[in-house]
Amino acid sequence: MNRRNALQRVAYLMGGALSAPTLVAMLDGCKSSSSETGSVFSLTPEYKSLLAEIAEVIIPKTDTPGAKEAGVGPFIELMLRDCYSELQQAHFKAGLDKVEEEAKKVGGSFVSLAEDKKIEVIKIMQGLAKAENEANNQKKKAKEVDIESGLVKENQKKKDEAEIPTPFFTLAKELTLFGYFTSEPGATQALDFVPIPGRFDACIKIEPGTKAYAI
Repeated sequence: MNRRNALQRVAYLMGGALSAPTLVAMLDGCKSSSSETGSVFSLTPEYKSLLAEIAEVIIPKTDTPGAKEAGVGPFIELMLRDCYSELQQAHFKAGLDKVEEEAKKVGGSFVSLAEDKKIEVIKIMQGLAKAENEANNQKKKAKEVDIESGLVKENQKKKDEAEIPTPFFTLAKELTLFGYFTSEPGATQALDFVPIPGRFDACIKIEPGTKAYAI
């Protein structure tokens, strides 16, 4: 599967909307695993467990493998390290901390919570992501107005053009879907996988429960 096809698959699952950093990461390719300063992004064992648990809540195991079985947690860490800026990486880690903070309000560490409590925390994070995204959109609109007015100094323009990180849960959900449906378990069991395509049928009958085709 090439990157553009994978991107189309994730965009479809997300209702046609993907964050700018994900679009850049998927279409422009990935960077070196180490930055110019020599630092390497990595998650602690605690963060790894937390991330895997969050992904499993987004795509739980049913009659098909869940996110954990598909190796989504390590995939997200790899993508963050190789395809996203240090600012976005730091913002994502702050989001993981926020998940733990909200989890403790309802009973303890996220990984130790009952399933209904985990879903409760995820809904909170989803709401925070929505609010953050709306605030980001307002910032972007304000930048456009300021720059077009011609009243903004050059140093202020540089500040305005600085990267605005994608909300934690938005990015976590995007990468969970991308990692899952491009994994072997996700592509071959959750989707309709045809290893050797046959003839092209322009019109096929869709029944309830019909799986989407793996690309």
